[in-house]
Amino acid sequence: MKKYWNLLLCSFLLVFASCSGNSGEDEVPEGGELVLISSAAYIENNGTDQAVFTVMKGKKDVTSEAKIYQKNGASYDLMSSTSFSSKKSGEYAFFASYNGEMSPAITVTVTSGMQGLPEDPQPDKFDGFKQRVLAVQGTSLGCVYCPLMIAGLTEYAKLEESKSTVLVAAHAIMSGDDMISDYSTAVAKGMGFNTTGIPALLFNMRSSSEILGLTSADSPSSVAKHVQSAAQTLLQSGANTGICAAVSGTEASGSIKVTAAVKVGKAGKYRICAWVLEDDIHATGQLNKYPSLEGTYDFTYHSNVLRCISSTSPITGVNLGGKEECKSGETLGFSYEFDLKKLSVTNMANVRVAIIVTRNESGARYIVDNVISSKLNSQVKFEYK
Repeated sequence: MKKYWNLLLCSFLLVFASCSGNSGEDEVPEGGELVLISSAAYIENNGTDQAVFTVMKGKKDVTSEAKIYQKNGASYDLMSSTSFSSKKSGEYAFFASYNGEMSPAITVTVTSGMQGLPEDPQPDKFDGFKQRVLAVQGTSLGCVYCPLMIAGLTEYAKLEESKSTVLVAAHAIMSGDDMISDYSTAVAKGMGFNTTGIPALLFNMRSSSEILGLTSADSPSSVAKHVQSAAQTLLQSGANTGICAAVSGTEASGSIKVTAAVKVGKAGKYRICAWVLEDDIHATGQLNKYPSLEGTYDFTYHSNVLRCISSTSPITGVNLGGKEECKSGETLGFSYEFDLKKLSVTNMANVRVAIIVTRNESGARYIVDNVISSKLNSQVKFEYK
């Protein structure tokens, strides 16, 4: 769909430029790229919740002099207002023009509010759940070799196993990183990164003895192969639980609401937690360089960044269904509401929530049994092999 919109937008821009009569009389002022900014990535379909637009040329606000267009079918219509509201759910695209220059298109999603849990396609089935693994990366902007791990994970993302892996980047340990928080620090400590150091990668909250580190001989491709091998091994074990979820949130509501249901296929002790993640964050405090990889990989934008977790003590979550021990054949619920004021989120459009179920392996240790990831204002159904 994005490619389709891009083609439409490019076609429109060509026509617009040829009809505007711009032959150099209106010089584009210097000062940076023209961008259209929305006050909200998500608004409710009540007709009153609004996305308010601002047009920036570099650091200069040119909203009063710019024009804003809304996608309507295969074309874009000029808006008479700098705000947008709707009673119809869906995705709406916009761009701005100023002195013959066009901004990149942005999207505002109109949602129906609180999402309900999706219907279970096989309500009587309590086995054969689709399994995903959790991979937590210990990282920091001041870490010399962390770009190598990031490059390796970028290569891993091109492989089939990555579709069954939920990646999380826990920024911690080093100072000068504005993505470090009490939440990421708690997770990094729980993974054992505070003693092993970073860069590091640990699957499914297992023992720190299983942490994947780096050597001087590593390359992005070798890191990807190490990660692939670890994921393949863990995906053979199967999951004892299945997870479905609904995640809702808008800027106006001030919160992200998570509702989940977990089907238990094997009796045991289980916990559950939710982690808020954000993608495509610009690293304004980038401190380190990795010359041999620069130009091939972009280390100024970071994804899978951990913003908040529902339980810091322990990070493995609360007892599933409030029960010390869960029985086979049970379906148990979970809900949690995140306060946006505590999340330091840069762009709600890039936010996801991971719902993680952990199980007691031996004694007091809990490891990940299964995990899913959901975008905001979306649902994830129970999935089976």
